[in-house]
Amino acid sequence: MKYYLGGEAIEFDQTFDVARLPDRLQVHTPNGSFSALAIRDGDSILISYRGNQYRLDTRPTRSRSGGATKSGEYRAPMPGQVVDVLVQEGEEVSAGQKILVLEAMKTQQPFNAPFDGVVTKLSATKGQQVTSDELLAVVEPKGNG
Repeated sequence: MKYYLGGEAIEFDQTFDVARLPDRLQVHTPNGSFSALAIRDGDSILISYRGNQYRLDTRPTRSRSGGATKSGEYRAPMPGQVVDVLVQEGEEVSAGQKILVLEAMKTQQPFNAPFDGVVTKLSATKGQQVTSDELLAVVEPKGNG
């Protein structure tokens, strides 16, 4: 089956195994084991994995945000609670830096900066309950604002 990420066809070229646990997925790769959350949303699967959020489609679609990795826009992949906010609006961040943590389905999922940039919008606050697709933060690349 073909999968689409951000509207572009992708192929899985890495060997991995996925085990279903009661509250999360356990992904075993040659580089280690990692937790992930995944929920089905129509023809899509919303995935939170290693600090990044993805929308995986089984048919080509136009992505609303292009995924945080491309756009720097972070939306809650599912309802949950913000358990930590580690940056402030206007703060410079480095690629991979943890910016906030969302707890959903008893699992904490970090959101990491996709690139070096500046936090231009931060609507998430510690303890806040959020709904699926709610805007949490926006990181823009340095030099774009």
